[in-house]
Amino acid sequence: MKEPWLEYITKFGNLESIEVAFIKLRKSLKDAGFTEEDTKSISSGPQEVFMLRDNLIDKILDTKKELMKYGIWNDETKSNFDTYISRKLSKLEKKYPLNDVN
Repeated sequence: MKEPWLEYITKFGNLESIEVAFIKLRKSLKDAGFTEEDTKSISSGPQEVFMLRDNLIDKILDTKKELMKYGIWNDETKSNFDTYISRKLSKLEKKYPLNDVN
């Protein structure tokens, strides 16, 4: 049986919107010429990149707020949630690479 927070976000949460927002951000970063190294600290770039980043952050925060609203958010959930989202997005990074030279 899954943990309650994971059960909720996989059944009722909107993980797909987080993934779509991340993919749009990756594509915008690539179009703007960013590399993986560049993404460690972005201080300038097209306005679209910052808008898409903010949209992604908002979607993640909305999911966290939903979990809080239903009382399934605590320090352990936070740690597990952050790890889960990080892994999900990391897999998408590999599917949508930036302009790195290998």
